[in-house]
Amino acid sequence: MQCERTRELLDAYHDQELDSRERRDVAAHLETCSNCNAIASEIRHVSLQLAAVGREPAPTELRARITAALAKADAQSTSRLTRILGVHAPGLLRQAAVLAFACGLTALATTMILSRAERSTLLEREVVSAHLRSLLQESPIQVASSDTHAVKPWFSGRVDFSPPVKDLTAEGFPLLGGRVDYIGGRRVAALVYRRNLHIVNVFLWPSDNRGEVVPRDALKGYNVLLWNNGGLTYWAVSDLNGDELRQLQSLLQ
Repeated sequence: MQCERTRELLDAYHDQELDSRERRDVAAHLETCSNCNAIASEIRHVSLQLAAVGREPAPTELRARITAALAKADAQSTSRLTRILGVHAPGLLRQAAVLAFACGLTALATTMILSRAERSTLLEREVVSAHLRSLLQESPIQVASSDTHAVKPWFSGRVDFSPPVKDLTAEGFPLLGGRVDYIGGRRVAALVYRRNLHIVNVFLWPSDNRGEVVPRDALKGYNVLLWNNGGLTYWAVSDLNGDELRQLQSLLQ
């Protein structure tokens, strides 16, 4: 296995998401390649640092929305079960059935909400880890060019979509190039920009979601910005300050 492919799989290898063959191939490569092994060690170190940050409690508004949704679902399930059981069924049986159904619905809703939050947190960690991993390499780019006509076609056949590529040199964000990375169990495009001495990684992949810009709190000194546009999900990561990162986001719209 070559270094480029190994580095694409390191996050998934660390999270034990690879199949047995790929995991065996990555492990064999790490035994013989000191550079990739150093990157794998850094990923483990970053993962431990992120785990030490802990989790933030859900916002109060979210709890209120969940409570209202569950109350509505409970009322609907009560009405439905009453029709099913009929007015002649014993009241205790109806209440027990409603309670069991409501408990199951609550457990399902809670699991779905927590699962979604967990996925978002894990994805953010993967994005920051991919950014740090790129900084540890000799170069964070695989195709070095500010020419959009050179960078855009380079992604053809390497990812399953055509990423929009903009050179923003005139606006103070020169395009350095791009590369393919591995986040969330899939190949993604990474566009690399520079702002003075700061490197900015912009990761993007297809998404059906449509959403506003979501600023994230600085994570270990790195600002993260998430948004959706034109059927794509964007994650921008840098030690650049939040205002300048949002300026880049507006230029990429």
